[in-house]
Amino acid sequence: MSAAAAAARQQPQPQPAGTAEALLVAVDDSEASDRAFDFAVRYLHRPGVELHLVHVVPRLHFAAAYGVPPVDFVPVADSNEYEKVIQRAEQFIIERFVNKLPSDFTPSPVVHIIKSEVDTESVGHILVKKADQLNAVALVMSSHSKSRLTEFFLGSCTSYCTHHAHRPVVVVPPPRQAQGAA
Repeated sequence: MSAAAAAARQQPQPQPAGTAEALLVAVDDSEASDRAFDFAVRYLHRPGVELHLVHVVPRLHFAAAYGVPPVDFVPVADSNEYEKVIQRAEQFIIERFVNKLPSDFTPSPVVHIIKSEVDTESVGHILVKKADQLNAVALVMSSHSKSRLTEFFLGSCTSYCTHHAHRPVVVVPPPRQAQGAA
């Protein structure tokens, strides 16, 4: 593949005729996601742009629900537990995000709950793929504060997205702490 073809492939493609533009917001059940959502709605959303809320349920979440290490995790072992995880995700997305939107918000938001079944697909990788599939105008996400040790072992979803996305990535930082705060 020529350098020009590779560069063209990495550039965001124009939206196909008759399809709405998409703004993708990565969400979880945290105050950091509240800030990212609020920022996206207030500063980036425009009429006619579809707001897509994406929540990824990582494989480790399911392993914890079963009380076994991820290598022993079998996703089909208990479909009821899977349904409970999905229902909890749907509930917090509706309560925490969708219910905050004004009644005249258009078009209605689209909610994606994605289950990551394999270790090789990080949350960041899944978000980048979804942004590409939607041909999103931007991927909005929060900057979560993790310890350096946690980030070393789990990686940074935000870092992955900013380095691998083919779409603009908007990272909403945590609020400033007051002077003299510990």
